[in-house]
Amino acid sequence: MLKRLFRDALELFLIPGIALALPWPLCFRLFRWLASTPWLYRNETEAAVQRAGKFMPIADPDAWASAYRLVRLVDHADLYLSRLRGDRWPRRYLHLQGPDWPTGGPVLAITFHWGAGLWGLRHLRARKQRVSGLARRFEENDFSDAPLQKLYARLRTAETVKACGAPLIYADGRSILKIRQALASTTSVVALFDVVAPDRRHALEVSFLGRTALFPRGVLFAALTAKAPVVAFRVALDRNNGHRTLIVSRPLVVKSEQELLDKLIAQLEEAIRDDPAAWHHWPGVDAFFKHDAQLPLAPTAER
Repeated sequence: MLKRLFRDALELFLIPGIALALPWPLCFRLFRWLASTPWLYRNETEAAVQRAGKFMPIADPDAWASAYRLVRLVDHADLYLSRLRGDRWPRRYLHLQGPDWPTGGPVLAITFHWGAGLWGLRHLRARKQRVSGLARRFEENDFSDAPLQKLYARLRTAETVKACGAPLIYADGRSILKIRQALASTTSVVALFDVVAPDRRHALEVSFLGRTALFPRGVLFAALTAKAPVVAFRVALDRNNGHRTLIVSRPLVVKSEQELLDKLIAQLEEAIRDDPAAWHHWPGVDAFFKHDAQLPLAPTAER
């Protein structure tokens, strides 16, 4: 227990918090050196390399592991940077690639557990009045044996709300209605797409990373019925200088849940091809492919 507390204190608070004490270019050079050391995020990184190697060739596992650790470290540091840095910081270190957010009203923005996405929320918030994030509510037994991880998760949630400017929408039986209400009140909504489906009966099947995977249907249904543009976005990390690149898609025009699912999977797989080590889900990737074959799939618009 003490060993875990010490490691969590270092990896979640003390080392990422260095970003507040140093100019970002100098801090990033230090982070690159730290990311080359195998002890940082050891268990998570070893699992990520092992699982990713089942889906793609990894020519240099040590370099891949360093790249994975660096993204994790920067993503954790962004909690503190976003909390205490003003709008001058992203103007200097965040760059836009491709189209900007659609104008004239709220958007439903869908993103992934890839790269360092917190600054994408800040950028969207700067162009819209309010933004709500769709999130899973923490259960009482979450992080029961890791109190510092629980504290970090709460701080991260609080900073997400602050960055967005509007309360979270929690994923439950009423979340679709709340998304519609938010969009109707000119509040944009941000949702993470690459989450494990807790129930096959509320999931759709799709080819992902060369295998049959399941993804939750809720966000897809909300997007299809939303009277607002639907876009995908992600924030890439430049490992040479620590700058970020916000990549926003053009509005996704689709006629069915399956068509939207295919387009989002294409966006996610493109991100993984561009930078495989930037995807945070590698340690638990198997969960996307495990399901009970006895349960029926949720119907799609074509069925």
